[in-house]
Amino acid sequence: MISTTIEIKASPEAAREVFLNFLTWKEWHNGFYKAVTPLSDTDPFSVGKKLHCSVEGMDFEVTITQNSPTTFQWQGPPVKGVAGLHTFMFEPSKITQGSTTFTQREEFTGALAFLVQPWLLGKSLDAGFKGFNKDLKRKVEGL
Repeated sequence: MISTTIEIKASPEAAREVFLNFLTWKEWHNGFYKAVTPLSDTDPFSVGKKLHCSVEGMDFEVTITQNSPTTFQWQGPPVKGVAGLHTFMFEPSKITQGSTTFTQREEFTGALAFLVQPWLLGKSLDAGFKGFNKDLKRKVEGL
């Protein structure tokens, strides 16, 4: 599993609103995530709907498995023998009142999942998650 966390000086609702506006990501993030595009025009963020993801040279479709005020989650397909359950959490901060603890986590399954650790093949994922987290923080706090 790879998990990264950052504190954002804004409400979880504000952070989540910026996060879910996938079409504007290119305006404030040009790193790890190249694009995330809903594949349905009708209720595109409901559980079971699909998204197209372009991430560091890979393109794939994911299925939304959870969408609540505190959690947005998708299940990715097997890529090179490893599938990932990707979770984004927007929780009220226990450190700073009125702020958000944003957590981005991916849990891996598959025969080669043990290789995707932050200190092995997961180094670039860990760095990519952290870069996105910093960009999200900068965008949300700049509103």
